[in-house]
Amino acid sequence: MKRFNIVFLSLLFLATAAFLFNCENKYPSSLWDPDAATKPQPVIQQVIPADSAYAGISEIIIKGQNFSPVPEYNLVFFSGNKALVIAATETQLTIRAPKITGSDLELKIAVHEAELFSDPVNYKLLPAVSITGNLAENEEMGYAIAVDNDGNVYVSIDGKKIKKIDAQGTTTLLADVSFLKANGMKMGPDNVLYVTFAAGRLRKVATISMDGTEQDYASLPAAPEDLDFDANGNIWVTSLQDVYLVKTDQSVTKIKTFPLTLKSIRVFNGNVYVSGFDQTSGEAKIYRAPIQDETLGDEEVVFDIAAADWLSGVTVNSFTFSADGKIFLATGKSPDAIFIYNPDTGTHENLYPELVGPNIYAFTWSNDNFIYAVQQLTGASNVLKIKMFENGAPYYGRQ
Repeated sequence: MKRFNIVFLSLLFLATAAFLFNCENKYPSSLWDPDAATKPQPVIQQVIPADSAYAGISEIIIKGQNFSPVPEYNLVFFSGNKALVIAATETQLTIRAPKITGSDLELKIAVHEAELFSDPVNYKLLPAVSITGNLAENEEMGYAIAVDNDGNVYVSIDGKKIKKIDAQGTTTLLADVSFLKANGMKMGPDNVLYVTFAAGRLRKVATISMDGTEQDYASLPAAPEDLDFDANGNIWVTSLQDVYLVKTDQSVTKIKTFPLTLKSIRVFNGNVYVSGFDQTSGEAKIYRAPIQDETLGDEEVVFDIAAADWLSGVTVNSFTFSADGKIFLATGKSPDAIFIYNPDTGTHENLYPELVGPNIYAFTWSNDNFIYAVQQLTGASNVLKIKMFENGAPYYGRQ
């Protein structure tokens, strides 16, 4: 029986081998088909904007020939970094710039079923968000911030100092001051800084001139938090739950008491806006009250911060406005710390996701469409310079 099995298995093996040997191999001689149709080389004829755009945020239009109308069939590269194709026709691509910066990047396009890349074009991508000044390098903590009409930035530094950062990013000492840090700061008439601070029993609005001279301007009965100018040159100040009016004759009047402890203040479109908080209850709101001569009308809630689930557990440190009325919120959130809220539609979005880092303490909008923001880190701060493509609301003090 054992001998039979051995013979049977041997015959089966030989039969199988003979079958496989006689099978015809039908594999092609090459994977490359020289007769397969290919599409023509894509051609770049025009790039808009022509010279440069901002990395990570700008939409760029590329006009040319031999593109695919299917967006994902077009691959657009900046020195090997792929851009997002938003829309496509055979003659035009709309793309989002990748998050790479450089002054001599190689822009080229590959199209599905085309053998060749386009001929390259040199292009520049600028940083949408950059660090200006050297606060972190010197381990300095920044607080209130202001900017003048020439784009010079002023920052209150922990340790009784005001630093100036010019338009080229050079940091110098403007003034040694009497207070540890400014709670609020705005550029006022005649290029003079106005600050609010509390130091012991001193609760003041003070001025800092460009030669570094500090002068008292007004005293308040309680610690002042923030300030802003109206179109008539008056100063509105938050202090505890109250709003005070400091007139141009330097007189001080308590105007209105709000339900919550107040922090930031902005004057916009004939109204005073304030942010209020209650640490115990978690309540947080932005109120609006119309300016009526030298007083305020009834307040109304413009934005219920605590009711916004997208701000759950987040502290709103400051706010400001775009010219068209959107509210920009500086928060302690990570990784994206600046939010944009549209009170007309109730919608919100992040400003430049993954580009604006965490923990924005204060910010201000320059005339040349940059937001300058104090980013507080562990033991130091950065001042971020953020490119904007819209105007900010007026800062009446620097008009």
